[in-house]
Amino acid sequence: MKKYLLLLTLSLSLFAQNPKSFAALGDVLYNDVDKFENLKEMASMQEFRMSIDAYIVSANETKKMGFAIDAKNAEDSKDGPVDGTEYLKALRQLSTEHDAIIINSRNRFKEAIADEDSETINGMVNCGVIDPDDYKDELVHYYEEFYEDQNLSTLEAMYADYTANLKKDDNATRLSEAQREARENEEQIQRMRETNRLKQESLERSVQEEKEREKKKVLNEQKKELGIE
Repeated sequence: MKKYLLLLTLSLSLFAQNPKSFAALGDVLYNDVDKFENLKEMASMQEFRMSIDAYIVSANETKKMGFAIDAKNAEDSKDGPVDGTEYLKALRQLSTEHDAIIINSRNRFKEAIADEDSETINGMVNCGVIDPDDYKDELVHYYEEFYEDQNLSTLEAMYADYTANLKKDDNATRLSEAQREARENEEQIQRMRETNRLKQESLERSVQEEKEREKKKVLNEQKKELGIE
């Protein structure tokens, strides 16, 4: 009776969460169930509705198995962890089904972009099956071409981030160009200063040499007048 109550309490309190056993694998598989619930209602995904329904059923059953493993581990902690081989096997099978649905969704998403199917684009982004950043180039182009004709509200945040980053890059480029121009101006000023300095030194040498010549000329004339030479 005590064992039954423990299992029941854990089931009721934790089912909204995920099993702790093999959580690294299980969390992704369980968390995507809600996404798939919305995905299967989309017109473009009706071909895969049965496989999605089957996945959801399997995920719920596997989740119960995971909670049972958690409960046994909690109850038998003194004896060490319970063997979860069958649970891990079920998770791996669920993972295969999960990946197949994701692949089919991405293929449909690419087709939606090509077919200008905004309903599928919005739906998949909204339910979280598609991350807009994974298709940024295609979606930016799509948004710029069709935002006036179609409701693309789900892409507005992505496009706002894109334009903001573009502006930052543009500002950085302008700043870089301004810095380069300032550096070139400074270098030009330094060259002009150096040129002026050399000219001034050359002029001063010329003046000094001319003074020396004049001084020598005067001295020679004085010597002639005195008959020294």
